[in-house]
This record gives sequence, C-alpha cells and structure tokens, in this order.
Amino acid sequence: MIRNIINTFGTRLSSAIINLLVIILVSQYLGSFGKGQQGLIIASITYILVFSNIIGGSTLVYLLPRYGHSLLILPSYIWSVLMSLGFYLLLFITRLVELEFIIHICILSIMSSFISINSNVLIAKEKIKTANQIGIIQPISLIIFILFFFLVNSDASIHSYIFSLYISFGITLLLSFVLILKHEGKISIQPITDYFKPITEMYKLGVLNQLSHVFQLLSFRMSFYWLAQIYSETEVGIYSIGTSLVESVWLISRSISLVQYARIANVNDKKYAQSLTLNLGKISLLISFILLLPFVFLPSTFYEFVFGNGFAEVSKVVRMLVPGVLFLNLNIIISHYFSGTGKYHINSISSFLGFVVALILFNWLIPAYGIIGAGLASSISYIFTTVVVVAFYKRDSKLSMQELLDLSNLKLIEHFKTLINQK
Repeated sequence: MIRNIINTFGTRLSSAIINLLVIILVSQYLGSFGKGQQGLIIASITYILVFSNIIGGSTLVYLLPRYGHSLLILPSYIWSVLMSLGFYLLLFITRLVELEFIIHICILSIMSSFISINSNVLIAKEKIKTANQIGIIQPISLIIFILFFFLVNSDASIHSYIFSLYISFGITLLLSFVLILKHEGKISIQPITDYFKPITEMYKLGVLNQLSHVFQLLSFRMSFYWLAQIYSETEVGIYSIGTSLVESVWLISRSISLVQYARIANVNDKKYAQSLTLNLGKISLLISFILLLPFVFLPSTFYEFVFGNGFAEVSKVVRMLVPGVLFLNLNIIISHYFSGTGKYHINSISSFLGFVVALILFNWLIPAYGIIGAGLASSISYIFTTVVVVAFYKRDSKLSMQELLDLSNLKLIEHFKTLINQK
C-alpha cells in the first residue's frame, strides 16, 4: 500500500510541476488577458466534471466489485454527455464565457470525464500505478504540444492552447480505453432493467459524495466569473496565477489525506482514527506554513519576471490568499476523517456554509477592490469553512481546545510505521 501512496504522490507532484510550466508558458506568451481566458476555460471544465462525477465518480470504486463494469461504465458515459449538454445551454444563456469557447469546453469536459471514469474503474481493480500512468500522460502531452505550437509553429494563441488540450485529452482517452479493454474486457450491453438498481445506487452515493465538492468548487472558482463580468479576463489571468501558486501546497494535505483515508476506511477503532487525523492535520499545517512563508515575502518583480509583464499584482493576490489556503489544509485532513467514518453530510454542511460566506463577500468585496477583494473574500471563506469542520470534529472527538492546539505530541512516525506494515 505504501508503494501505491508514494507512486500517487510522485505522479501528483510531477503533474503539479508540469502544470506550473504550462501556466508560465501561457502567461509569458498570451499575457494576462490570454491567461484569463485559459483560466475561465479550465474552471468551466472543472465545474462540469464535478457534476459529471455524481454518476461515474469515485463511487465507481465502491460499486464496481458489486455490479461489474458493464452495468456501470455505460450509464456513466451517458450521464457525462447529458451534463455537458446541460452546461452548454447554461453557459450559452448566462454568457459566463465567450461564446466561441463554449462548444470546446463541453467537448473537452466529455473527454475528461470519460478519462476519469476509466481511471476509477482501474482504481477499483487496484491498478493504482496504471491509473497514475493515465494521470501523468495528459499533462506531459499537453506541454509538449503547447511548446510545439507556441515555439516551433510560432502560433501562440488561445486557440493553439485549446487544440493542445484536444490532442492531450485524445491521447489519454485512447490509452485509457486500451487499458480498460486489457484489464476488464469489452463492455457488453445488458437488458435495460438490469441498469436500474446500479444507476439508483450510483446516484444516491454520488450526490452525497459530490455535494461538498460542488460547494467547495463554487467557493474556489466563482470569483473567476465575477471578475470577468465586472472587470475583464486580464484580472482573471492575474488572479488565477495567484490561486494556482498558493493552492499548490494543498498537494501536501491531499497526499497525506490519501494515506489517512485509506487507513481509517480499514479500521474500526474510532479513537485511533481521531488521533491519526489530529496528528496528520497538525503536521500538514506546519509543513504548509513553511512552504507558504516564502510566497508572502517574494516581491512583485519576481512574479513579473517569471510570468511576464502585467503580472506584478500576483504578489498582492498571494498575500490575501495565504491565510485561508493555510487553514484549509486542516479542513482537507479533517473532512477525510468524516468521509472515512461515513459522515459525508458534515463535509457538505461545512462546504455549504463556506460557500454562503464566499457568495456574500464576493458580492461586496470584488466590485469594490477587484482581485484584492476576491483574494480576501476567498481567504475568509476558507478560514470559516475550516472553523466549522473543526467545531464538528471537536464535538465528535470530545477533545478540549488545548488538546486540539497542542503540538508537543505528534505521532506521525508511529502512524506511518503502521501504514508501512500493512500489506
């Protein structure tokens, strides 16, 4: 198990580095306006994927051993197409993004959703390394084709970026289909009545599992559309770089939470689960604090040097976001404790309340202060979400505030020894 965890962390770290290089390339060659267009495209695809994952998301990992792939994959594909069609109409009516990008967003969302479905099927079969291979192919192929179009072909434009997305998603999707056929065989069509029970169960579990993700994503990325509507894509470009940089530290807490979630899901000792969560949460907070500290002191000239002219204000965005991003690390760890103990509703409640706070603050601070207001509003929302989930954890664990804050008794080494000894 520990090898799979290390492999997953390595894959995520590699993807994060490649995605940072993509951000630098897009920023340097397309400027803040082009980076804003790219940010809106990626944010829109991410929103559609969250709703597509209601059926065909991580619940496939739980349900596939019970129903088989033939009864689950096809409904998941169909649901993804329906979600993309629904969002096409929504984006067309609301004009949250430019009309020329809407069709591309929806097609790319379908491709990305199919890749996610296929990866989850492989994870369900415990083909973790194989699934990670799929995960790393997409960013690698993306940066290769961006470099080709931008440098070799001398065509640095948002359309070249979109075409690079099509190629990278296409390669990854084809590979995922080949791997599914290799490990699962062909998808056989079943009588329509056989699909009713698994679809119903997928929907029930998916809604419960995805609700907190929906509210979180609304809190994280709604500011992009707000800025675009009130100001322009230029502000979105500057703000999106700031968020991408500081949110990169969540790689630590999300990797740690993978270890934590796997362990909690396989033990019935509630006290142990609480102790593990508390210690990993504190460790995550300390590591993230150390990693975020340099961002606070980096001058605006550094960001302009790395990302190009017009990105000096990234430094202001970063400083606004750092406190909230730091505290949300704790939320990530504790929310996985509640997921591991089957209390999904607590994560949904805390995420919803954080979304409400974000909604109120975006409406107030973004028109008045622009990207600075967006960063401040997001930061306050993240802190509020964390406070709510910590309050639920305190009540569930019956720990005192002193025990929650005590850093003198971290047992990380002991916990990881336990994990390494697990087969």
